[in-house]
Amino acid sequence: MEIGAPATPTLFAPQSTALSGMADAQARVQAAGEQLAVGNLDPAVVLEISSAEFDFAANAKVMATAQDNTKRLLDMLA
Repeated sequence: MEIGAPATPTLFAPQSTALSGMADAQARVQAAGEQLAVGNLDPAVVLEISSAEFDFAANAKVMATAQDNTKRLLDMLA
């Protein structure tokens, strides 16, 4: 393990993190949907779809908020 200077956060870190979370939620829905399609009616599979839906919505809200904050910052600098 290498110890160095802490990474400098970038302006687009929240958007990148939110986009990654949205992609993860989409993959989870796809995997659970495939399980349902083959007849696996386990309640955990249905719960996974609901959980992924909430995760996707939360990440979409983070994305929108980060974009709003970026617009506000650009307005202040203009």
